[in-house]
Amino acid sequence: MTLLLFDIDQTLISTGGAGIRALDRAFNKLFSIENAMVGILPHGKTDPGIIREIFNSLPENSVRVGIPTSYAPILETYLEFLQDEITRTGSYRVLPGISSLLASLAARPDVLLGLATGNIEAGARIKLARGNLNQYFLFGGFGSDSEKRAELVRHGMEIGSKLALSRWGRRLQPHEIFVIGDTPLDIAAGLEAGLMTVGVATGKYSVAELAAAGANVAVSDLEQGRDQFLRTTRIV
Repeated sequence: MTLLLFDIDQTLISTGGAGIRALDRAFNKLFSIENAMVGILPHGKTDPGIIREIFNSLPENSVRVGIPTSYAPILETYLEFLQDEITRTGSYRVLPGISSLLASLAARPDVLLGLATGNIEAGARIKLARGNLNQYFLFGGFGSDSEKRAELVRHGMEIGSKLALSRWGRRLQPHEIFVIGDTPLDIAAGLEAGLMTVGVATGKYSVAELAAAGANVAVSDLEQGRDQFLRTTRIV
């Protein structure tokens, strides 16, 4: 029995920067702040964490916008722009090997598929819909569950463990749960939650960098590294 918790951006899909553009548009509309994401590195971070970082990065010598007590209006505006950006971008793609791998895994009675992503859930669903990938992920941990990556991983793990208990009659052990992502922050969150980790070098970070971050295994992508991934997760 195995539970796999996948990151989304640069692990399953590439949106060509749609999320960055959507946040820029949201901050411009709500606060008249242009290019809010300049200097912000989103890799492996949660949506609420990124928004907090934008506010904290505003120059002290400018007319500074106070950090709001609720990010809900920002996220609602972001989602409107995200849907538009995802719909019209020509750079969207499902990453190598993902579609065939997910179809194969979903057909197995001994595997559960979930998400562990910094995206808020509504944003995650928008991003996955264009690639027809939502069908594979009925649950997960999201940036809307916690601003802290390890906490959202634990949230996805708990849901998956309850489903495992219902399906297989027992809860999963930590060595049976894998967090799959493309950044050291994905790996760190999985390790902090006490789980196994797989690094996929389809984003900013190399195989060597993901291995150095502590990944149990790191592969170049899930097409060329499919066999190694399946061996590591003991799905044979």
